[in-house]
Amino acid sequence: MARLVCFASDLTDVAQLRRLASFQAQGHEVISVASRKGAMPPISWQNIDLGEIGQHGLLQRGRLALMSALREPILVPLVQQADLLVARNLDMLALASALRLRSKSQAALAYEVLDIHSLFEGAGAKAKLARWGERRLMAGAAVLWVSSPGFHSGYFVPVQGVTGPWHLVENKMVVPADMSRPISASLSGSQSKVLRVGWIGAIRCRPSFELLLKVAACMGPAVELHIHGTIHNHVLPDFHTRIATMNNVIFHGSYRYPDGLAACYATCDVVWAQDLWQSGGNSDLLLPNRIYEAGWHGCPVVAVANTQTGRKIEEMGQGWTVAEATSAALVQLLQTLTAEQIAVCRAQIAALPEATFRQSSDDVAALLLSAGIDPVTPAETTPSQSGA
Repeated sequence: MARLVCFASDLTDVAQLRRLASFQAQGHEVISVASRKGAMPPISWQNIDLGEIGQHGLLQRGRLALMSALREPILVPLVQQADLLVARNLDMLALASALRLRSKSQAALAYEVLDIHSLFEGAGAKAKLARWGERRLMAGAAVLWVSSPGFHSGYFVPVQGVTGPWHLVENKMVVPADMSRPISASLSGSQSKVLRVGWIGAIRCRPSFELLLKVAACMGPAVELHIHGTIHNHVLPDFHTRIATMNNVIFHGSYRYPDGLAACYATCDVVWAQDLWQSGGNSDLLLPNRIYEAGWHGCPVVAVANTQTGRKIEEMGQGWTVAEATSAALVQLLQTLTAEQIAVCRAQIAALPEATFRQSSDDVAALLLSAGIDPVTPAETTPSQSGA
């Protein structure tokens, strides 16, 4: 059993919670050092709370976290006793590095990246300074963890000159061991002549919102847009006003993960999977969790060609791509899709192994092994590991 001290900028983020829970499920001791963007969620491990940070930018989050951490006397001994430090995003890498230096810890440091922040883009002085800071901090990391190979090949190698160890940890579905894949339900598809297009997950991409509303307006009663998830009001304050008069746009609200997803995908024939928030940068490099959730539920997806998401979809036979993210291109594709084509695609997805879309214990063990943490043997597991 290893002691893992994990630094997180937002402990209310469900993906972060799943990652920490997966480490604990491996039998390791997990301690989080985290700020948050809301009320403290229920957790089963020890947490050092760095306070609420709201919707601050990366640099301000890092400054606030560092100020809070320096006032917390327990952190130095915790880091001294750690076997692995996990830092998610640059602000937490800076914090973990500072505490590691201060405590003279010999623990390995893993840098986890799920997005390339816009701060690192461009030729301006601020971007150059941010990239320089990241390079300096990464020099002390034992391994880089990325959720998309595009981050490594499209940013860390050509821009940051990274040549060290790295490991791919995809945003796969995290579901209970006894949950079976609901392929039989999703294969039935829609019996209606109306094409049902879904947008499911964190609803916070303004360009996708504008694109999908244009498509709904253009296609009228031939299409229904079904939106499931939590609206990020700081990005889409006009969401409800905009859809109020559109009869073919249906907002279903939030859902429970993962058991609520089956009902979401049951309302869809195809799902919009492309992120457009930072087109030309992060959006072109990432692999969103939507493609794994849709695949698990046997639902085809649509993305933009020549992006990492689009290439993944084409490689897996998981749906279709458009040459560009325009309403004209998307309308043209949707108008040509037939029920037979959708059924064939569903069958192709159903034939893919579960491991394509579902995170396994072996995935988590391989991730930790990349940072030098060996799997826990049964003899090492004790009842006291259930949490703090």
